[in-house]
Amino acid sequence: MQLSSKLGLLIHLVVEKLCLYLLAVLVSCEIVIVLLRYIYGIGYLQLQDLALYSFSVLVVLSIVYGFGRNEHVRVDVFRERQGQRLQQQIDAAAILLLMIPFFALTLYWVWPDISYAWKITEGSRETGGLPGLFLVKTSLPLVCSLMIIQGVVVLVRGGRYLPSESAAAADSTGGEA
Repeated sequence: MQLSSKLGLLIHLVVEKLCLYLLAVLVSCEIVIVLLRYIYGIGYLQLQDLALYSFSVLVVLSIVYGFGRNEHVRVDVFRERQGQRLQQQIDAAAILLLMIPFFALTLYWVWPDISYAWKITEGSRETGGLPGLFLVKTSLPLVCSLMIIQGVVVLVRGGRYLPSESAAAADSTGGEA
């Protein structure tokens, strides 16, 4: 397996595990919040902040996950009539001309805000809320960096994404997806 394929797969697996853990935290927090509020009449701001923080990071990390598996949303009525080679060429051009510059500019523009948040170790806006909002804000430049890396990996692999779950399962059994 090529280095680019290994790097893309490693990023995907790490992001996938993080998303699963964040989803578990989010669901658990929401269940506890509802039970405490409606059964015992108790509210914990820290628990609500934890649910908000995990949801925020989950949303931005899901961008990397979806792109890595080529399951991101496309609004393209012409794509279904295109051959696979043309689709790969259009994807490569879009990655090179649109995606990488977009995430690079986003990274450039958010960096001062992120460094300031780290400098003051920014916490919740609510009195008594969870500290660590600066860590949540750091997920945006992290995702920008990961998307640039994933885009380069797809370009190096000739416009091929990671195999989808069904294609990987079919390859391991010898069938076709």
